[in-house]
Amino acid sequence: MSKLLVALIAASFATVAGAQAGATKQEKQSTVQSVTKQDAQSTTAQGEAADVAKAKAQKGTAKALPDKASKQAATASTTKAQTEGGATAASQSADVAKAKSEKGTPKVAKPDLKDPAVQKAQQKAATQ
Repeated sequence: MSKLLVALIAASFATVAGAQAGATKQEKQSTVQSVTKQDAQSTTAQGEAADVAKAKAQKGTAKALPDKASKQAATASTTKAQTEGGATAASQSADVAKAKSEKGTPKVAKPDLKDPAVQKAQQKAATQ
């Protein structure tokens, strides 16, 4: 039995040690080369040309809110939704006043469970 335990411990140790082994030198070099190629492609003239073409395509499109009146209408609707959804100052002050009034009230006393009279009352309540 002890030999089995020793074998299991040795196998788990070998597994953990193998998992922690780092990458080989060739794996590291191939990773660096692939990342370098990706970066070179994104910063070359081809990548810049694609960005320029995208910008030119978007240049003639109309804006979402073209005139001042539509911007004001959008702002007004957003402001109205926020004031209706949020709490008003009056309700907030009422909540604060309620919290302050309850602050000084004592909490309900907990029963002393070591007291024999309390224990008898709990037994009676449990049997009913």
